Amino acid sequence: MKLKYPMSAILNDEGMNLFGDVFPDKKIPVLHPLSGETELEGVGEKQIYLVNITLLRRIDEETYQKLLKKLSEKFNAPIEAMDKEFNKHGLPLRAKLVSSVEIDMRFIL
Repeated sequence: MKLKYPMSAILNDEGMNLFGDVFPDKKIPVLHPLSGETELEGVGEKQIYLVNITLLRRIDEETYQKLLKKLSEKFNAPIEAMDKEFNKHGLPLRAKLVSSVEIDMRFIL
């Protein structure tokens, strides 16, 4: 079975409550199967995954635009500014919103 993305973070219940309308299949493409550590301003979270926005845009631009709209409303920022920020610094996904990571084995071999 071919996966939509070579590597996906699978959203848990909390993640689905926040992003289920954008990612109804629970899968968000990520750059690495292990979470990393960083400080998220105003959130206090340290464990994150980085969303693979390049792949998301290439495969599903409509979903990316939905995500941008949702986040721009949440943070009260223009969509264009959010897009520029994500392309420059990446888009973090809090690890506490993820239950597991799925990897297409053909990606490894």
